[in-house]
Amino acid sequence: MNRTNPSDNETFTEVSLKKDSIKDYRSKDVNVAKKEQSRFSLFSKPVFNILISLFLSILLLLLFLHADGKLLDYTIIQMKIPSLISLILIINLIFIASGISTAISEYKWVQLQNGCLLTLIDIYDGCTRGLSGFFTTFISLHFDFVLIIAFLFHLGLLFASPVSQAILVPSTENYNRTGIDTRLYYYRATFLTTRSALASSRQPPLMNGLARNSYLTASSFAQASIGSKPIPTFSCPEQATQCIFPNVTYISTSMSCKNMTGKGTAIANHNEGTQRTVIVLDEYFTARNISDAKFKFPKFLYSTEMYGRTYYDLANYTQPLMPGLNIPLTQASNVEYDPQYRSYVGDQIFVMAYKTKDPAAHTTITNFTELSYKKCWLTSSLNTSTWKTLNGTLVQDSIQSSTPIHFDYDSILGNNTGIDNDNPTTKAMINAYIMQQAILYELTTPKYYTMTDYMRTFSFSKVLLYNNTNLFELFMKEALASFDYAFFQSPSVSATHQDIITLPSEGMAYFILPARYKVQTLYCYLLCFGLILPVLWWLMVWTVSLKKNDSVSRASSQIILLSTGLTSLAEQQLIEISNLDNRTAFEKAQNISVRLGRSKDHIVVFGLNHEQDLKPLV
Repeated sequence: MNRTNPSDNETFTEVSLKKDSIKDYRSKDVNVAKKEQSRFSLFSKPVFNILISLFLSILLLLLFLHADGKLLDYTIIQMKIPSLISLILIINLIFIASGISTAISEYKWVQLQNGCLLTLIDIYDGCTRGLSGFFTTFISLHFDFVLIIAFLFHLGLLFASPVSQAILVPSTENYNRTGIDTRLYYYRATFLTTRSALASSRQPPLMNGLARNSYLTASSFAQASIGSKPIPTFSCPEQATQCIFPNVTYISTSMSCKNMTGKGTAIANHNEGTQRTVIVLDEYFTARNISDAKFKFPKFLYSTEMYGRTYYDLANYTQPLMPGLNIPLTQASNVEYDPQYRSYVGDQIFVMAYKTKDPAAHTTITNFTELSYKKCWLTSSLNTSTWKTLNGTLVQDSIQSSTPIHFDYDSILGNNTGIDNDNPTTKAMINAYIMQQAILYELTTPKYYTMTDYMRTFSFSKVLLYNNTNLFELFMKEALASFDYAFFQSPSVSATHQDIITLPSEGMAYFILPARYKVQTLYCYLLCFGLILPVLWWLMVWTVSLKKNDSVSRASSQIILLSTGLTSLAEQQLIEISNLDNRTAFEKAQNISVRLGRSKDHIVVFGLNHEQDLKPLV
């Protein structure tokens, strides 16, 4: 007789009921999941993401358009426009990237329903984490249309910030104008100033250097010795970034020298120039003469070519009298020629004696054995130049042309009837000659400082740079340039005052408006369209995926993935994978094809792709 233990039957019945209840519960969970998931919970997150992305994209477009033409210090909510654009763009990119990840994670379940390699779970999961997550895709060489488009969008988002910076760029506008507040005051090279006693006297002997403005040579040499130059008189609007004065004409003087021996001759002045004699250099610079006359070196003498036409000769020139009137010829008539004056004009040439072995100036020289000699002459050029302001100072920017001035001694400079005319070439020639006379007078008969004084100051800063060099020629190059500027820039000082202010040269003032933002409108629209396009794309992918998933949003839920069962075949195939490391598991999964579907009991499970009993999920 078979006896059955009642307790065993009760236990069996209880277990069977529990098993049936579990099946019924799981079946119910699967079938009614779509009904229990409210529309709000299904659409709230994607819709919110879409609205925020679209709102921020449109806001960026409006902000770009609003920024066009605004000053750089313009602010909105106490933030400058680039900072505000960067903030909005970063927030927008976060939401767009999140939407792309949502679409990829939803589309993963569609791929699983269609059957795919097991590695697709890892691949899609990595791609939901941004651009770096696509590394797994490249390793596995798994590409599909959705992942390729998603990768391109992520790549595009990477360049969104640099593109936005190229759209909004600072821009400056400039303009120029002339006016009474943009002037350079100077004496043109063709204007006979009152610097010389010649002026309009028609008396050539009065053309003898800067008789009334001799301070110009001394001040120019002094400025050159300390590395400075005369400051021109000009006006430039305070708001202007630069003022430019074109076509400024002035005369420049240069010096050329050649060596000569101690057997050469020169003109020595005695008794303050009242006596002038021709001397032999080595015989003149004896120890006694040097000591008695207290010579300072370098020492300058008129060259013998200048005999009879030195400063002192001109200063003591006596004109012939007009017959019958007993007055100087040139005062009586400007058409009566004075033949004796011709020999009083000619090239300005001088001789320099200096210590041989030392470039600096010296006063302690014993005799001629320590000396060397040079013969030097002066030449002039007419320059046409452009001047501009630089850090509040007017400087010469360029010289457009430089034409040598050839002195016509017979017809003009040495001819009292030809010197008084309005020809611009004649006036420039006279000014150039007066400048040369003034320079030579400063060298041979200084009023304020000697060349020794200038050279001591000059050599203090230059001797280390130009060791074993005749610093005099270097100094004279700068001194002559300084005098050139002073002659045409400095106001005239004379009894018949000629104000330089009456001779202005109009210039051009350049202004730069405050920097403003300039927006590249076309690129602005393209950027905003590029931000909206990925939103529309992921919305489409998400909608299609949701429809194929029977309106059940599983997204990237690891809970759902973990809770999904396995068919017996799949369980046998995958049972060993859980014991492997990530890399080995991924390699093994590359040979396993799985599919998501429903079992006979209508439970959502993973099975092998070839299982016939695995029904479609939808």
